[in-house]
Amino acid sequence: MTDANRSALRHWLSDVRESRDPAHNEGIDPCGVRWQRHAEGVLELTPANAGDATDATDATDATDATDATDSAAKSLGGRYDAVLSCGIHGDETAPIEIVDGILRDIADGRLTLRERVLVILGNPDAVRAGKRYLEYDLNRLFQGAHAKRAESPAVQRARELEVIVAQFFAGVDGVRRVRRHVDMHTAIRASLFSRFAVVPGTPEHPPSDDWIDTLAAADIEAVMRTEQPSVTFSYYTCARFGAQSCTLELGKVEPFGQNRLADFAGIDAALRRWLSGGEMGARDDGKVLRAQRFRVAAEIVRRTDAFVLDVPADIPNFTPYAAGTVLARDGENTYTVSHPEERIVFPNPNVANGLRAGVMVVPDA
Repeated sequence: MTDANRSALRHWLSDVRESRDPAHNEGIDPCGVRWQRHAEGVLELTPANAGDATDATDATDATDATDATDSAAKSLGGRYDAVLSCGIHGDETAPIEIVDGILRDIADGRLTLRERVLVILGNPDAVRAGKRYLEYDLNRLFQGAHAKRAESPAVQRARELEVIVAQFFAGVDGVRRVRRHVDMHTAIRASLFSRFAVVPGTPEHPPSDDWIDTLAAADIEAVMRTEQPSVTFSYYTCARFGAQSCTLELGKVEPFGQNRLADFAGIDAALRRWLSGGEMGARDDGKVLRAQRFRVAAEIVRRTDAFVLDVPADIPNFTPYAAGTVLARDGENTYTVSHPEERIVFPNPNVANGLRAGVMVVPDA
């Protein structure tokens, strides 16, 4: 792991149950940022001077009232209720190091926090063990999926995170801000696009072009747009709360200390702009980038123990296949490419029965 003696993770990983003393679980840092630890690895930060704005009802006309309301909203935690998560899979270390650096700089006063943010290290036990997960994949337990599984630490954690996020998005001051959730991962295999995003949506909350363009400005090379129901963390926050949500895949899994953090400079800078009150998509160099867009055409689901995925074990994400190619067999059922070209993402034949073993995407017109 990173150097715990100088890392924000030393405090971030502390268990809320270790002490009944409120000073162990909440306080104000020297820069004035209020912090509260809701559970192990879950830290809520509120900007300095939150709550000091003049009451908007004191305004004397409609224009002043609008300005005062906007001022109050910003002073009470900016324009966003921000959720920033990583470590949902314990061996995906680069996002943890990125978030750790952001937390250190907030604590040291090098980064001025202007947005209310809930920082989540999803699976601390798996992080300590250096494993993707211990008993079950945490990112397959949201949107109520935990209720269908036998009680376990992973089930308890998914349920706990859903409750904490719901309470956070409910707010504390009656001001409705934009809800946004960035869930950061790294992939277990190579990819033809080294940094890509899965952007969920629903008929009520479809992914917006502005949100996709914002991710492109963070050096995200490709975006998979999907409105298919899912049990992932980012789908939960989108479907349940209408949040601008995404799952970011930032390169390959590496151990702590072996990540090339320079490869993630774009997303690191974008997150810092956002949390300090700027526009996440407003690059310092002024460049306007475009991500290659895809939409999910189908999911390959493993139904039985007879399932076979006919792709090489080391195939990169986004590898293309032509129409007519048979990619999967499961007893009498097969998956055959039906579009002129489809690309496979997240191929994994070793998932449990009933889970997806691959996602097929096509260009998003």
